[in-house]
Amino acid sequence: MAQYFYKALKNNKTEVKGYVEAQSPREARDKVHKLGFLPTNIYEEGAEKTETETSVSKIKHLSLSEKIFFTSEMQVMTSSGIPVLEALATVEEHAHKTKLVTLAKDLKDKVLNGSTFSDALRSYENVFGGIYIGLCEAGESSGQLDKTFEYMLAVLKKQDNIKSRIISMSIYPAITVAILIAVFILCGKLIFPAFINSSNISAKDIPFMVNVVTGTCDILFQYWMILILALGAGGYALSRIWEQSFIKKFFDEQVLKIPLVKDFVRYINLSSFFTVLNVAYEAGLTILSSLDLAISTITNSHIKREAQNSKRLVTTGEMLSQAFVKTDLLPPVFNTLIVTGEKSGRLGQMFRDIAIAIDKKLDMVTDALARAFEPTLTVIIGIVVGYITIAFFQLYTTAVGTMF
Repeated sequence: MAQYFYKALKNNKTEVKGYVEAQSPREARDKVHKLGFLPTNIYEEGAEKTETETSVSKIKHLSLSEKIFFTSEMQVMTSSGIPVLEALATVEEHAHKTKLVTLAKDLKDKVLNGSTFSDALRSYENVFGGIYIGLCEAGESSGQLDKTFEYMLAVLKKQDNIKSRIISMSIYPAITVAILIAVFILCGKLIFPAFINSSNISAKDIPFMVNVVTGTCDILFQYWMILILALGAGGYALSRIWEQSFIKKFFDEQVLKIPLVKDFVRYINLSSFFTVLNVAYEAGLTILSSLDLAISTITNSHIKREAQNSKRLVTTGEMLSQAFVKTDLLPPVFNTLIVTGEKSGRLGQMFRDIAIAIDKKLDMVTDALARAFEPTLTVIIGIVVGYITIAFFQLYTTAVGTMF
């Protein structure tokens, strides 16, 4: 029998290490499970390098729709009683994209070599993320992987829904800005120059407002490559600046001071937070482990700090509802639901109810933001169109003046 080194979690939070004797990695994993630990890494002594080399991810990226397809297929088959190995083989055979075929084959091979499904997924952490893998690991250890796929499918669909909302909100402003730019360029490159040439207006008599339009268009067309490079360099510089934590922290705090926008940002973050909190808790993770996964979904540094403070208070022995009250993470009405869940023993149900309620509020805020965009865009359209109209009127007046 070979000796296997293992790393595992005790009570889902404390890492433990040790050795077990077994004839295969699968038997070693079973022995670690019998010790009451959740294995995170197992390899035969002296073979760690080989294990690492064979766990390299073969896929670097999956779109959200591809993740939804893969999770949906796995959920349907595992909920029907089909083993994970057969489910992966079916996805490999019938997937409509090469990346999904490669993914399913690689995961299947790893499972055949003795890995659990969640361990096989760990080589794709950059693709699926820690939340996905952590929940699959919890579902696998509790024997409810099919339920975990169902929960994760709900999380992914919610992410897709939020993404669709943001895109739909951006379409109207983007189209409006594109039309304004097209009108501006049309006037600067065709209409104004044609009118000037046909009216024989000298360069010194061209109104200043007209020169601004035509001059701007000339610069854009003459130095377009330099401008693109400058925009690219500026975007890269901003991304590097954004990586500085104090810059992001300052921006995140200022965003939460803008009416409507602050509600939109807070509800988007809380929606993901409570969805994952509900899924993790229902999958059998402890409240602290569930909070860890849920906190990782928050993108706003100020809101994340409030959530981390809540977790810290829970660690010191506070009730979750009390922790949320002290950190102002939630509106009071939602704290009432948490209290009810703690008293009735239906905390998971309360997490789900809060997520649904937050989604409804997010719908209301999204509609309000969309309506707020309309007058703003109307003002912008009025300014641009008004400027071009005045410039054309001045040009027309100048043309008439040259006739007398």
